[in-house]
Amino acid sequence: MQPLPPTLHLTATDDRARANETMPTNLAGSPLASASAAANDASLALRLAQRAFAPLLERSARHTTFRFAQLRSGARRVLSALSADDRVRLARWLALLCANAGDRACEVVESRLGRVDALLATAVVALLATLPEADAARGAVAA
Repeated sequence: MQPLPPTLHLTATDDRARANETMPTNLAGSPLASASAAANDASLALRLAQRAFAPLLERSARHTTFRFAQLRSGARRVLSALSADDRVRLARWLALLCANAGDRACEVVESRLGRVDALLATAVVALLATLPEADAARGAVAA
C-alpha cells in the first residue's frame, strides 16, 4: 500500500486553522442543508422496517404459509424497534404504497398488514381515507 502524497497529509497548521475555524467547513452546518437533510433523513430503523414490510405488500407474490410467517416475524421485530415518530412515517409510507395499489389496497391492508399488527393496519386504513394520492390513484380529481 502506497502512502498518501504529502499534500494530502494534515499538518499542525491545518489542525490549528480548523480549530480556529478559518478553514471552510462543510455545508452540513448551513441552515438550508440541515433542513434538506432533515427532510430526506430516515432513521436506520425506519429503513429496515420499510425493507421488512415491502415483500408483504407485493400483490403478485403468493407466499407459502411458512414464508409469510417468516416475513411477519421479521416485520414485527423491526416494528417493535421503531420510535413513535418512525411508526407514523411507516404508516404514511404504507398508506402511499397501498394507495398506488389501486382498488385492492384495503384488501391488502386487511389481509396482510392486519396479520402483522392490527393497530398499524388501522392507522394505514385511516390514512388511506385522507390521502389525496389515493383519490388520484383511483382516477378522481382532487379539488
